[in-house]
Parts: sequence; structure tokens; C-alpha cells
Amino acid sequence: MTAAPVIEVFSSLQGEGPRVGERHLFVRFQDCELTCKFCDTPTSFVVNKFCRVEAPPFSKKFRNLPNPLTPAQLNEVLADFTESVLSVTGGEPLQKAAFLKEWLPAVRPRFRVLLETAGVHVHEFREISEFVDIVAMDVKLPSSTGMHPWWREHEAFLKAALGKEIYVKVVVTSETAQDDLKRAMDLVASVDASIPFILQPASAFARFRSVPAIEQVAGWQTMAQQALTDVRVIPQLHKQLGVL
Repeated sequence: MTAAPVIEVFSSLQGEGPRVGERHLFVRFQDCELTCKFCDTPTSFVVNKFCRVEAPPFSKKFRNLPNPLTPAQLNEVLADFTESVLSVTGGEPLQKAAFLKEWLPAVRPRFRVLLETAGVHVHEFREISEFVDIVAMDVKLPSSTGMHPWWREHEAFLKAALGKEIYVKVVVTSETAQDDLKRAMDLVASVDASIPFILQPASAFARFRSVPAIEQVAGWQTMAQQALTDVRVIPQLHKQLGVL
């Protein structure tokens, strides 16, 4: 049986994307091979000896379970929650594809599964796609992340996810280059121009302070609307409300 390090399990409001404000059950997995400058989940990059489980919801009170967890142990934890949508997040959960392939079939009858991903692990996604209902895929702009681009992987991932409920999130910062954003919107339009395209202004975190001005974001939205039919600006609601 496989096992995986889980950072935390909690019930909260979905804070990002078009499902913002819905109550979701979150399972956050450890590890991410990307190094986005705006990353607000530092626990992805350290060894988490324990998985923290919030109970009751919104209490910010946790009990700790030793990592890694088996699918059976994780399912035992989930039995105490009542949400209907399960958000599988990280880190990058597709780095735990072997675990997901064993675990998700057991939870699918009870939950609709929302996968939050950077959209670069196409093969791993195909391995578990039949167990996923909703895909929230980031497009990583190199001028925002400080990394090399992933255009080819993003395009292949979007094509692999067609047929699911899917939306694209693009984190924008004060350093975002217009050429990067245009390439992202053209990429999405080439696959399906009706895919919701969410501009997500980066939030200040730790030493990161490159938050974009609303005038910048509004201009980018106007530009994206020339190629896409559903372009929205949605900040991180959970940061504003002070919830997980």
C-alpha cells in the first residue's frame, strides 16, 4: 500500500477561482518541484513529520497525525467531514500520482473531486483523470514566477483535461509581462476560448511584495477579453477573510 505526506486536512471556503465562497474539504499534499516567487505555501518545501487535521471547522484547532498517511488512514480522517467537494491541493498533488490513483477511487462516490494543479504533469494527470471532476489549472507566467516557461506542458495538460469542468488561474504580479499574458490567453483560446480565465492578483506574503495595481489588472483583463469569452479578476478571498 502506498503512503504520502499530507500537510493538512481542513474544511474552509474556497478562496480562489470561480467556485470562490463554496465550502470545500481541503487535503493539502507536501512537495512541489516549482519555485514560484509568489508562493504562499512554504510547508510544501519542508518535511512535515505530522499532518494537522482541523476540528471543528474554522476553529484553527488541530490534532496531529504522524506522516506519511496511507489511503485508509486518510479516509478515516475524512469520515468526520460533511462537505460535498474535495479539493486536492498542495504543493503539487500530481507528484503523488501513485497515491492518488489508489486513494481517489475510494472517495469519489462521496465527493466531487477538484484537483488544484500547476498543469505541468500531463502523464500523471492522465493516470488519475477518471477520478477527477473539476480541474483548477494554473498557467505559470515566467515573468511572475521567476522560472522558465511551461507553455508546451500547459497546452498538453489543457487538452488532456477537456471534458472536465475546468478553469485556468493566472497569478499576476507587478512584474508580469504583457507578452507572457498574451501568450497565456492565446494558448487557452487555441484549446477552448470558453474556458474560464481567472486573473488572480498575487497577495503579499513574507518577503514577497510585488502586488499588482488594480489599473494593471484591469488593463490585462481588457486585453484577455479580446480572445476569451470568460475573463474574471478574482483575488484570494481566504486571505481577506483570514481563514485557511
